Amino acid sequence: MPSSFPPRRISSFLLLLPLAACGARAVPDAPPPPTAEFVVAAGDSSFWVSSANGVVRVRGAALDLARVEGRLYEVYVTDDDRSYGDAAFVGQRVYRRDLVTDDSLLVYQDTIVPRIARLYQRLHPDDTPLAPDEDESEDPRWVATSTLDLEELTGPFVSYSLHADVERDDAPLWHTSRRGVIDLHRGGSATLATVAGDASARVELARRDVMRSTLDSVRSSQDERGERAAAVLSHYRLDPSSFSLTTLDGVPAVSFALPGEGDGDAGHLLALAPIPIGEPAWWSTAAPTLPITSADGLREVWRHGRYDVVVHYDPRGGGQLALRDSTSREFTLGHIPAPATRIIWLDRPAIDAPAHRALDRAFDEAILYDDAARAVAWRSSIRPHRGPAATLRAPRRFPPHPARRRARERHA
Repeated sequence: MPSSFPPRRISSFLLLLPLAACGARAVPDAPPPPTAEFVVAAGDSSFWVSSANGVVRVRGAALDLARVEGRLYEVYVTDDDRSYGDAAFVGQRVYRRDLVTDDSLLVYQDTIVPRIARLYQRLHPDDTPLAPDEDESEDPRWVATSTLDLEELTGPFVSYSLHADVERDDAPLWHTSRRGVIDLHRGGSATLATVAGDASARVELARRDVMRSTLDSVRSSQDERGERAAAVLSHYRLDPSSFSLTTLDGVPAVSFALPGEGDGDAGHLLALAPIPIGEPAWWSTAAPTLPITSADGLREVWRHGRYDVVVHYDPRGGGQLALRDSTSREFTLGHIPAPATRIIWLDRPAIDAPAHRALDRAFDEAILYDDAARAVAWRSSIRPHRGPAATLRAPRRFPPHPARRRARERHA
C-alpha cells in the first residue's frame, strides 16, 4: 500500500484575517467573530477556517477530506496504468489516506480496464508491458481508459461515477458508465444493505416501481432526447450496485442509474428518481455535516451551537462564506466556489493535537503536489455581511494521462 501523499494536487494558501487588516479599519467596540473551527468543502477544494481572539484564519487546498469514526482521511484518485508497447490501458483507483499515520488504503479499483488488459495479453502474447519510464505507442492498437469522478461524501460513504471508453482495431468503439458508493470505513464498495440498513427491502421494491415508471416515460416521450433514449433502451440493464447517495427533502436517499453498454448514447446512464431510505444508524453523525438549504436555493446554513456557518450564493457563480454569531451578526470570510457541500467540525467534537498537526501537514503538502501554488490577495477584512469580499479559491486541474486525452479526442 502506498504510504506517501498522493500526486496531482495544486494550490494551497494561508490567510490570517485580523479585524483590522489590509488597510481596513475595525469598528470601535465591535464584537469579535465567534470562536469556531471547521473545514468546509466547496467546489473541488477544502477550506480550513479557525477563529479565536478576533482573528480568523482561512486556509485552502485542493483536497477531498473526510472524517470517519473520528479519524481524518484524504480521499484521492490515481491512475492504474497497465499499458503495453502497442496498447494503452489506464484505469482508476481510489485511496483513503489517514492524515495521522500517513497510511493509504485502496478502497476502490476499476475492474473494467484491468479485465480488458488481461484479454489483450491473452490475444497478443508477444507484446510486453511498458516499464514506468517507457512511452506508449503514438498509434496503439487497443485503447481502454476510465474516468472516475468523486461526488457526494455523506457520512462514511463517498459516491462516484465511472465512465470507460474502449477502442480496438478489431471491434467497434465501446463505452459504459455506472455509479457506485465506496465505504470509507471498511473499504470496498458499499451495498444497498450497508447504506440503507433495514430499509433495503423496501427500497428494492420502490426501485422496481421507479424503474418501470421511468422506462414507460422514455418509451412514450415525443421529444428528441426521449426518442434517442428509447432507441437504446435494450442496452441498459439493472445493476443493483449502480447507485449513489444523495439527500431528498433533508433525508438520505439513493439514486439508482441503469448502466449502458455500446456505442454512442448506449454507453451512458439512465438515471432513476431518488428513493428515500429513512434514517439509518450512520445518519446521526452525517446529518450535522450537511447544510440546510433555503427555499430559493440561494442560502445554505450549518447550525453549530453558538455559531452558524452561512453561504450566500451568487446567481452569477460561487458564494459568500460567513460566520454568524448568536445575535445573528454575520462576518464575511470571502467568496468560495459553488457548491458548498459539507463541513467537518473540528471543535465539537474536537480533534486532538496529533490530528491538528496532521491536518496542518496535509495542507502544507498540497503545495508540493504542483508548482502552480498561488497566493491570494484579500480586498477587505472580516466585517458584517454586506457586499462582495475576497475570493477563496484553490483550483484543481489535473493534466490527463496521454492515453485518456487521445481517447477523449477520438470519441468527441
